[in-house]
Amino acid sequence: MTPICKFQNPEDLEALPDGKTLLVSQMGKDIKIHTPGSLVFFNTETDVITPAFPLPVATTAAAANAEKWGAANCPGIPDARFSPHGISLKQRTDTRWQIAVVNHGGGERIDLFELLDYQTGGNPRIEWRGCVVPAAEVFPNDVAVLKDGGIVASHMYDNTTTELFGFSINVWKAMLGFNTGHVWEWHQSSGFHILEGSRGPFINGVEVSADNTTVYANVYFGGEILRLDRASGKRTGAATVGKADNLAWNSKGELLAVAHPGSTLETIRCFEHPGSTCTLPYTVWRINPTTMSNEMLFTHRGAPMGAVTVARELGGALYLGSYSGDRMVKMPYPK
Repeated sequence: MTPICKFQNPEDLEALPDGKTLLVSQMGKDIKIHTPGSLVFFNTETDVITPAFPLPVATTAAAANAEKWGAANCPGIPDARFSPHGISLKQRTDTRWQIAVVNHGGGERIDLFELLDYQTGGNPRIEWRGCVVPAAEVFPNDVAVLKDGGIVASHMYDNTTTELFGFSINVWKAMLGFNTGHVWEWHQSSGFHILEGSRGPFINGVEVSADNTTVYANVYFGGEILRLDRASGKRTGAATVGKADNLAWNSKGELLAVAHPGSTLETIRCFEHPGSTCTLPYTVWRINPTTMSNEMLFTHRGAPMGAVTVARELGGALYLGSYSGDRMVKMPYPK
């Protein structure tokens, strides 16, 4: 394992179609109060990091006047409170590349961007294209772009309720197995709806199949990954892997999931030191999306990094991101 110590809480990773660049979601230093973060590009061949968003004011102002892919009630381009979490990058039916970003800064929303200039040999860039604002009680974690420009996203729990010992009372309910979250879908033409079969205790990472007929959702405190028929919202399968965070496709069309086998106390200790490298143990799983059979690739505890949230394959390597700390990890992709 090789640590790359250049980041701020690199919670989610997406691979650009150039085959060498990662889009990195850098959460704010303190994820409990959603301090500002950023999106950056990481060139895996040169180890160079360049900002993706936010950018200088002049560039941002120009983007604000661009076409809109989001909802009519979007309040505008993200301000200095921009605090990204889960991200998704997909090519739409019209061949354009859409990025969706869970943004906790200044209220919950999903911001939409377009990936540009990735194919010219120059520097890739993104341009803001609007946002989607869910109901006030919705607390998203992750998102996946659909081919028509719509999105599916996770709702963890209602975060507007009372806290108990520093966490929403609904977090404690989720730990006890109560259904606190679900997967929801949005389209510009039809608005929002819930996939009813997705309800569970704390829905975390989400992904969609290449043909967009199937949704996969991590039920964090339920210890399983659900397979859902997108049209009906019904459950069609599940894989038991423990407390799974994010999902990512590998080059063979299999899902990679990162789960946290550590105790609740170990997790709480990580939150007590925001932005610091945490040694919360993790396990990386490979899942067959058709049968939901699963294989443990490896498990790890200790240095150089814990609290891993995502495993992304790129160029024969596996890149691991984390919700806490200054680094990601690179290692050979396990065969």
